[in-house]
Amino acid sequence: MADRPHSRAWYARLAHELGGYCHPWARVLDGPDPELTFDALLAERLQPETHVLEAGCGHGPDALRFGGQCARWAAYDWLPELLDLARANAPHAEFSLWDGKGEIPSELLGPFDLIVSRRGPTSVIDHLNVVSAPDARFLYVGPRLDVPRVPERLAAVGWAVLSEWRVSVRAWSPSWDDWQTRCEFMGETANREDWDAHVGARGRAYQEERYVVLAGRD
Repeated sequence: MADRPHSRAWYARLAHELGGYCHPWARVLDGPDPELTFDALLAERLQPETHVLEAGCGHGPDALRFGGQCARWAAYDWLPELLDLARANAPHAEFSLWDGKGEIPSELLGPFDLIVSRRGPTSVIDHLNVVSAPDARFLYVGPRLDVPRVPERLAAVGWAVLSEWRVSVRAWSPSWDDWQTRCEFMGETANREDWDAHVGARGRAYQEERYVVLAGRD
């Protein structure tokens, strides 16, 4: 029986087979990658003295890419297999095993100037007031135009949405196998009849979407 998508066993298999939490399907975009908004906002907030906490770090690609631009990059994930990869990929960063629930590990108490989550857990919102410095910012990108309850959860802990971006770019999935893989990652059902009805010379068109939010204390 195949592992249930986004289960612990499923993530562990990705770590073993793909070397991390990667999106292993081919795609062609008709415009800029919508996740570049998150990249730009993150990069411009990094200073030599910045302390960053990353929620849901996966195999450490952001720690590798951005961690050398700040004073401290600490991160956590819930899967030991991914953390082993992250420590190998970004040895300059700090990694902790945590699922974002219950007591916060002492090494993650901060305070942090910037808390980030790239398509990772939104549960970190519940802990923002504990881990953040007074003027901290929270930066999140989600895989759909609307991520349920993010603004509401921020308001519940006294944080305000300073800016929001909803970016949608037409994309093409070139093969049935790629479409199946994408749907699995997105929690959607891949229907062969629907594929056959909509596939064209470039493959199956869909919208690549991102919701980006920047928040601070209200």
